[in-house]
Amino acid sequence: MGNWKRVKWTEAGQIADLLDWREGLGDEARVAPEDYFASLTKGGRLTDAVLFLGQALPRYETVAWAARAVRDLAPKAPPASPDAEALKATLLWVQDPSDARRRAAFEAAGRVRRTSPERLAALAAFFSGGSVTPADCPPVPAPNEAAGRFAAGAVLLAAARSGERDIGMAKALDAGALIAEHGIDATPP
Repeated sequence: MGNWKRVKWTEAGQIADLLDWREGLGDEARVAPEDYFASLTKGGRLTDAVLFLGQALPRYETVAWAARAVRDLAPKAPPASPDAEALKATLLWVQDPSDARRRAAFEAAGRVRRTSPERLAALAAFFSGGSVTPADCPPVPAPNEAAGRFAAGAVLLAAARSGERDIGMAKALDAGALIAEHGIDATPP
């Protein structure tokens, strides 16, 4: 496994803190994130690896990873459905991460009436930065771990909905590891 150049964290324990895993890591808390991630995937702990990667990647990259995983893994929603609109809004935000597109992703997520990978990806975009309050209110930042949690949830649901959960997670994890090493241009748009 290569060097995760896009990841700011130097120790797995830093990421585990965001996930409330600190006590469970023990001596592995000081290993490089990519090495800990490799031990998760090799040990078959794919769900934990998705959660870990969702926090390891920078927010923009984690949203791009989740949106692409949802697009590639989940069965396509009907084009005019709220799910399809939420995914489209998220992918548009990835192309142009402006505040207007971030808020449009939140509005699209609000039109989805159930928990879906598309909705969670749109929420990951909204909680990736900027204020979570309406534009005319004093700003309130999103919790640091929110985007990663929503993104990981989107990936997990997309893999489950694909009908081949473990294969889907493995594909998403491979794509995410490439993003961690080379950035979002490492995977197809």
